[in-house]
Amino acid sequence: MENKKLRVLFITPAYWPAIDYGGPVQAVKLLAENLKSFDYDIKVFTLAYGLKENKFQRENINKVDVFYFGFYKFFRWFIPRGLIKRLIKEKFDICHINLVWDPISWISGVVLSLLNKKFVISPRGTVEEKLIRGKNFLIKKIIYFLLIKFIFKKASGFHFTSRREMEEFFSFVKIRRPYTIILNPFDYREFEKKKDINLIHKFNLENKDYLLYFGRINWKKRIELLIDAFYDLNKKYSNLYLAIIGSADTDYFIKIKQKIKNLNLEDKIIISEETISGDLKIAVYQNAYCLIVPSISENFGYVVVEALAANIPVIISEGVGLKDLIEKYNAGLVFNGSDYDDLKNNLVNKLDLILTDNSLREKLIQNGKELLYGEFNNKVLTQKMVEFYAKFL
Repeated sequence: MENKKLRVLFITPAYWPAIDYGGPVQAVKLLAENLKSFDYDIKVFTLAYGLKENKFQRENINKVDVFYFGFYKFFRWFIPRGLIKRLIKEKFDICHINLVWDPISWISGVVLSLLNKKFVISPRGTVEEKLIRGKNFLIKKIIYFLLIKFIFKKASGFHFTSRREMEEFFSFVKIRRPYTIILNPFDYREFEKKKDINLIHKFNLENKDYLLYFGRINWKKRIELLIDAFYDLNKKYSNLYLAIIGSADTDYFIKIKQKIKNLNLEDKIIISEETISGDLKIAVYQNAYCLIVPSISENFGYVVVEALAANIPVIISEGVGLKDLIEKYNAGLVFNGSDYDDLKNNLVNKLDLILTDNSLREKLIQNGKELLYGEFNNKVLTQKMVEFYAKFL
């Protein structure tokens, strides 16, 4: 198939500039733009999430046509207006649905199934039993058996970003379709450029040795574990600080702030629910001592590769999808445990190790560079995705 004839339609709940939605926004945007650089015909259907007006808009974002649909809000769902009519009229060779539990995704899946259209699904870490049972379990169970299971059976194939994500998905779903494991694209060059240290004055971080958590602040990220570990660690390293920065779920953010207060750590932990990007975000990375990702589960973990590109080491839980690559390149430390206390103590030990052994820290940073250069060739990753699409055309 000639490049110009391949027409790919992306379905995703959120797209640029809705960066507070999390890693999937960046993943879909980079994949769409990389496909466009191959001169394919790329369109994105998404919600007007993150825009000033909740109405249908068409924009060209870095040469990619993006269609933002207005939406109704019902309970926790954002239901797109006019999507079905547009899907029926749209001409494309294959559709790529991203995420699962959002109405724009499962409505699209049902419509495409009934129209007998080719589509692949990237669950992006949203389909594994412990996460489904963690929140809104009954609603998700109903939607799964009424809609999602049907869509999965009709899908041409599945795309995963890590082996762990694939295993967790099929362990729950029990539906076998063709699949591929392809890393998300990542442009590490901007993170390598040194940014003005004065930028971190915004968070009162200048002249401080601080550990960093960066990303969404919600229950899945297990930030309470990091705070408890920091409480123990701070007894030994009294000049150490912790920065927690990212968009937040309100109830969980309140819970975390109360925990910080109860432990008398308000003068040691800087916490902000602001979504940051650009030079400020990179400066926060570059001046941290290390990044900690204590999440229960991460299908990929963009913050991990961002930290490696910014020349700081990472400490991650075994639930992070990039764990296999981190261990392969010895590019970070991985902690685990059989229960909460075991997890906390293991995390404390890993942090203590990285704070005391400077040669280890430098080695991890260097290995992190080798991981980035060895695995994140965006042209190669994009071509792999094209080859996966081609199997169904």
